Amino acid sequence: MSDTVSLPILKELVPNGVEYGSNLLVEFEPRSIWFEASLTLAAQAINAGVKTEYHTFRSTPREIGKLLSRLGANVEAALSNGNFVIIDSHTIQTGIGVPETLERVVSQSVKLSDWSISFAKLLKAMPQEDRRWLHVDDNTGVLLEYNQEKDFIDLWRTRVIPYIRECEGVLMYSVVKGVASDGFYKKLETLCDGVIDFKIEDGRLGQFVRIGSMRGRTVDSRWQRLQILDNGEVTRVD
Repeated sequence: MSDTVSLPILKELVPNGVEYGSNLLVEFEPRSIWFEASLTLAAQAINAGVKTEYHTFRSTPREIGKLLSRLGANVEAALSNGNFVIIDSHTIQTGIGVPETLERVVSQSVKLSDWSISFAKLLKAMPQEDRRWLHVDDNTGVLLEYNQEKDFIDLWRTRVIPYIRECEGVLMYSVVKGVASDGFYKKLETLCDGVIDFKIEDGRLGQFVRIGSMRGRTVDSRWQRLQILDNGEVTRVD
C-alpha cells in the first residue's frame, strides 16, 4: 500500500505525492477556482479508489453529488461501498432540509465546541476503518462566522492535527485570503505541513495555483496556470 496520495492535480504540484498524516492549508482568492479544484480532487480520488471525505460548507450534499457525477465519479457506488462520505455543514446553517434523513451523509455542526468533544473521543479509540482517508473541505473559513479565531487555532493545534496524524489521513482545508486577521493566517501556516495558493489575475483573467511551502521538501513554488474544462474539471495548462 502506498504511503502517499498522488492525484493528477496534486502530482503536478507535488511529484512524489502527499504523505499520509499530512495537513495542507489552501489559501484562495474569492474569485479563484478552488471550489472547482476541490471537486476535481475528490472526483479523481473516488475514481482512483482512494477513501474520500468531502466536507461541504457552501452547497447541499445533493448538489455536490451531481457535480462529482458530472466529473465522471461513480458517486452512488462509492457511497454504497463506504469509500466516499459527504460531510454536511451546509444544511445546518441554512435550515433547509433535514440532514439526518439524507442517506449516507454525515451532518456536522459549525460549533467548534462540538468538534472538540468528537475529536477527543476519536483520539482515544481510533477504528481501523477511519484510517487513511483523503479529506477535502470546500471552505473551512466559514467556521469563523460562528467561532473565534483563537478557538479555531486551538482546536486545530490540539485536536484536528493530532487526529490526522493518528489516523494517517490527508487533510486539505481552505480559507479565503483577506477575511481574517494577519495573525490568524500566520498561526495557521505554522501548524500546517504545506500551503497551496490559488489566485486570479485580473489582467488576463488567468487562474493560477502554486505550492507556497511544503515542510521537509524542496518544491517548485512557481505559479502554474489552470483552466476549467466544459464538464467543470480543473486541469493545468502546459
